[in-house]
Amino acid sequence: MRKLSFFIAIIGLGAMLSACSAISSTADQAVAGVTSDESKKIEKYNAYVGLNNLMTGRINEVMDHYFEKFGVDQQPVIEKNLSFIMIGVAAAEREVIDKANGYTASQPAFANADPVVIQLTPVIKDLLSVLDDMKAYYDSKGYVDDDFAKGKQLHTKLVSANLAYGTVAKEYFTAMQKLGNEQRQAELQKLKDADQQIRYNALKFMIDAEATAIEMDEQGITAGNVLQLDMTKFKAKYDMMTEDLNALVTIAKDKKRIQTEGVNSFSIENYIHSATEAKAAASKIIERINKKQPVSDSDLNGQFLNTTDGTPENFYYLLSKAVQRYNEMN
Repeated sequence: MRKLSFFIAIIGLGAMLSACSAISSTADQAVAGVTSDESKKIEKYNAYVGLNNLMTGRINEVMDHYFEKFGVDQQPVIEKNLSFIMIGVAAAEREVIDKANGYTASQPAFANADPVVIQLTPVIKDLLSVLDDMKAYYDSKGYVDDDFAKGKQLHTKLVSANLAYGTVAKEYFTAMQKLGNEQRQAELQKLKDADQQIRYNALKFMIDAEATAIEMDEQGITAGNVLQLDMTKFKAKYDMMTEDLNALVTIAKDKKRIQTEGVNSFSIENYIHSATEAKAAASKIIERINKKQPVSDSDLNGQFLNTTDGTPENFYYLLSKAVQRYNEMN
């Protein structure tokens, strides 16, 4: 099943705006050179990022896990001697939904995203409600009692809820992609003007790595058809990402600059480690294509494609970890 997302996780803003590890009080904002209006924009943007990352992260994982087992048609494919564990979305993970919705009327207005968040909130809650019913059903092995009668009903409800969700989710991802591009380009320029070279190269890698992921997604490439990847288009994005990482690794060796920029050396090391793993995952895709080595049927039929070398899923997974490390930087 093809992912709904254009990318795995969007980069948040705020952590990289200054040497300060937190921008919460008026005093912090003043030290960081961040105005009250800019702070409000960052808070709202990051709330929307949180919603995006729930959708492209845990919700996407739960949906893929289920549909890989039962199919996406109106009637489920039920194996004999079925063994299935339904994974779910924890209550703490869902908090970002109401948090994002609470910002829709806040200034500054995000003209493309605000109305979609309002529309998305009840749709995503409907989807989660069905998933909760399914988790209760499979956790209790209810299918043993009713010969999958309720399981078939829930499957049909999920397919319908997923169609409604997918339509609005696509609009949201499009709006967030546009908004994210605008925010990050402005952030890049700020970092460049402030001679924050470590932070500049860290952000530039994330932007270009995300572009590499988007290129594969727009081509419709998955583990199942990875050998069909248009290498000319992919390599153009990959080369930029690689150049960014090389520049970051080089400049991060400058201990004096680390001190001058006020970067936490531990957090930048963690980020570079994750970024290197993500880049290597993209390199393994190229190696697989050069060897003309398709992903094995056993891997395709398994539930852990995100750990299978040389697959888009593995690159997306490791890129999402790099995004997390980026957002933790201070």
